[in-house]
Amino acid sequence: MSSKFSSRLKKTLAVAAAAAWLIIPAVLPNQQTMVYAAEAQAVSQNVLANTENGQVRGFAKGGVRYWRGIPYAKPPVGELRWRPPVKVDNWHGVLDATEYKSEAAQTGYLGVFATAGGSEDCLYLNVAVPEKQPGDPDKLPVFVWIHGGALVVGAGSDYDPSLLAKEGRAVVVTINYRLGAFGYFAHPALDAEGHAAVNYGVMDQIAALEWVQRNIENFGGDPDNVTISGESSGGQSSQILMASPKAKGLFKNIIAMSSPVMYANGHSISREQAEEKGIGLAKAAGLENATAEELRSLSTEEILALENNYLLDGIITRDGEYVPSSIAEAFKNGEVNGERLGIGNVQNEGSFFAALTESIAGKNMDEAAYRTNLETLEKQYAIPGFADKVMAEYPAEAYGSPAEAYAQVITDSWFAAPIYRIADSLDSKLKVYYYEFSDPQCPKYVATDFEQGTAHTYELPYLFPGFHGSSDIGTELTPKQQKVAKQMAKIWTGMSKVDEQGIWKRFDGDHARYLKLGQGKPQMVDMKEYKQRHHFAFWQNINMY
Repeated sequence: MSSKFSSRLKKTLAVAAAAAWLIIPAVLPNQQTMVYAAEAQAVSQNVLANTENGQVRGFAKGGVRYWRGIPYAKPPVGELRWRPPVKVDNWHGVLDATEYKSEAAQTGYLGVFATAGGSEDCLYLNVAVPEKQPGDPDKLPVFVWIHGGALVVGAGSDYDPSLLAKEGRAVVVTINYRLGAFGYFAHPALDAEGHAAVNYGVMDQIAALEWVQRNIENFGGDPDNVTISGESSGGQSSQILMASPKAKGLFKNIIAMSSPVMYANGHSISREQAEEKGIGLAKAAGLENATAEELRSLSTEEILALENNYLLDGIITRDGEYVPSSIAEAFKNGEVNGERLGIGNVQNEGSFFAALTESIAGKNMDEAAYRTNLETLEKQYAIPGFADKVMAEYPAEAYGSPAEAYAQVITDSWFAAPIYRIADSLDSKLKVYYYEFSDPQCPKYVATDFEQGTAHTYELPYLFPGFHGSSDIGTELTPKQQKVAKQMAKIWTGMSKVDEQGIWKRFDGDHARYLKLGQGKPQMVDMKEYKQRHHFAFWQNINMY
């Protein structure tokens, strides 16, 4: 390994395969949370708001009022672990909501993207409201952000809502939900208890949206004008909510950003298949024939130490209630919630995953490793000859390095091709709007030896100022990039008026165009070049969707 590569690794992605050792005590807040807490204490102005459970005290700063750490369900601990979320009891007096509460319990599974730690006591949301300005409607649009992280890591507190609130003139809500083995877990002993099972993280997201419907008017928001959005598995979650009968009527618009492989082979599994994973975790914990009581007696730390080998890892379980069918099947049948869908990707999504792969290997990817990684995908997709076909279409010598070739494969097969398929399949079911974000000069919080371009998650600082995961690399925007960020904020929060704005035109599969974002003024562009760049003709002939 080169010394240059080794030194960069110290600042970038942790080895995901061995991430369990990164666990820190669950009660310890992460560094970002402590910074926010200090910031809140420095603000003397108290801001009160009513909720159905009692008053909450927030604070005002820089033209935005904030409430942080509002409970939307009881802590899912003890007997409430692996059960549907339960409504919060009323409280007496005023609840302090000036500091973020704990993120969900998690390991360092995605390295630099999020911080290991957290707690099972995590079902909190945060609200940001811009100070009233002339011209604002009586009720502001509501923008609910569902964080990404493979449904395994992440936190609502990682996302600064100030830009979306101020420039978008919207009430912004960021949420936590159960993750990993706490949020997406099946076991016969639990599933036989008679309650909704397996997709507890989905249930949490729906509970948070139900809280929004019941309470957001008290914060100046319009419950009839809710946009849900997320990036990566947050975008995936948005699509799951689109297809869930339990989420009907909870939102009007969806913006699914960089939602990976929703149509790929094996992306949804049966409850029985999910239970096999859960049985494996229980056995690893020494519980051969586990009862529900024994499973709930395991400590947070014991579960986190084992979960990496038994995660569903973004694969969704068809539970028959919250997720009754595969997302692809639901979309094909027109079983969708909402009126408008904004969907798209960044230009070089796969660079993030190529970097993660190199981090796991501890060295730069060579051509042999490129083939090995493709053969791993071949087994996952059960497509004979997949690796040979892909290497012929994406020869390493045609790119700057094998890692860049692999990155392009991931970009096209996990994101561009399936995202286009989703847009095309839903065009007749609701209003669809397509985009691609690209800024070669975008801030990069992961260091690599290959050219990254605009990698997965690199658009996030344009919506959430300063987003940098858990890295120590700054992501400040230049003045030109800040202008792009303000434009994006207005588009993202204005989905209900997207046709009136006239910037983002509706997707038409017969004459497809997309909104090009990231460089200069947003503009609609014909998709011919996009399809060529992402090898659409090749992927149409690969049986993975």
